[in-house]
Amino acid sequence: MPRFQYKAREADGTIASGTLVVRDVNEAARTLRTDGKTIISLSEQTRQTGESSVQLPALGKRVPRDSVIFFASQLAVMVDTGVPLTDALDCIAVGTQHLGMRAVVEDLVTQVKGGTEFSKALENHPKIFSKLFVSLMRASEASGTMGTMLQRLSEYLEQDRDMRKQIQGAMTYPVCMLSFCILVVIGMLIFILPRFEKIYAGKGAVLPAPTRMLLGLSNLMVNHWAILLTAVAAGVVGLVFFMRSETGKIFIDKLRISVPIMGPMACKASLARSLRTMATMVTTGVSMLDGLNLTAEVSGNLFFARMWNELAERAKEGATLSEEMMTKPLIPPTVSQMIAAGERTGKLGPVMNRVAGFCEADLKIAIKTVTSMVEPIMIIVMGMIVGGIAMALLLPIFSVSKLVAH
Repeated sequence: MPRFQYKAREADGTIASGTLVVRDVNEAARTLRTDGKTIISLSEQTRQTGESSVQLPALGKRVPRDSVIFFASQLAVMVDTGVPLTDALDCIAVGTQHLGMRAVVEDLVTQVKGGTEFSKALENHPKIFSKLFVSLMRASEASGTMGTMLQRLSEYLEQDRDMRKQIQGAMTYPVCMLSFCILVVIGMLIFILPRFEKIYAGKGAVLPAPTRMLLGLSNLMVNHWAILLTAVAAGVVGLVFFMRSETGKIFIDKLRISVPIMGPMACKASLARSLRTMATMVTTGVSMLDGLNLTAEVSGNLFFARMWNELAERAKEGATLSEEMMTKPLIPPTVSQMIAAGERTGKLGPVMNRVAGFCEADLKIAIKTVTSMVEPIMIIVMGMIVGGIAMALLLPIFSVSKLVAH
């Protein structure tokens, strides 16, 4: 039978610790409570080292965002209607279809029944539950508003998911068009140009420079594909390492918000996500400093993260949030002015919610604008590339026809 190590408070206030040999953690918790002990910690000992650890079933695939949103929504309804937290988690674990999420919820049940705080149990799964999720649950435990907090959190997660899907939808068309264009060009270089090379070789004509360049590239892809693939693989690996480096992350994030057409949309996306996070934190009673720091973590861009961290530092010194925001070029003046009005009237939470909604609506308009602009641009680019290749193939025909005429 497994051995469980516990630390508990006796009825007289003293701290006791020891081990129990029982069937499972639930029986260990019942035994301790029957003895009049208040559980501080309870965990199973590993056989190899004797150290305590919480056993988590294998997760398998990555837990999808929709499963986390469904978990928060379902738990909010149950807790808000008076269902005890452990019973609610048990019910959700039974009804969860995704095996990875079910394993996570079952582990949460085990930890909570063992005396671990819910926020601490969530914190043991950082890849599933964000710091924002954990912080809001910690605040709800202190204020006794877990049901309301979970409802607001599920609404925030749904809005964030919808915003991400809108951005991904706007990027799908240009990525597909660009991929198709690249495949067409590769196909022409590998299968079509070598046939034209044989035709031109027997005519003795001097080929134009664009044609020679295309034939050289075609020859490289057909006869030296191993070298080309090695070079491409080395370039991809180098690019991945560069993007993971601090310099690469700064360069990529700078590029995201500064490139034409896509840059303004990326700025609005980071701003909308940041303001929605900040609004959620303020309206749920989290301190301004914690809200600013968490907003920096979820902003999705290093430059926005730096900005929110700077605002947090200035707030520590007693500066007004709206006044400092007016000095930041990444925040539109209208947003700073609306937040200043919220500070003056003492309604910062509701005003920030309205501002976040305003920025999300502005983002939707930007996505539609970018989508309408990208479509003709991609068609023009594809036409120029394919048309350029066709022209390069047709140019030698004029030279060959002249030789034949003479």
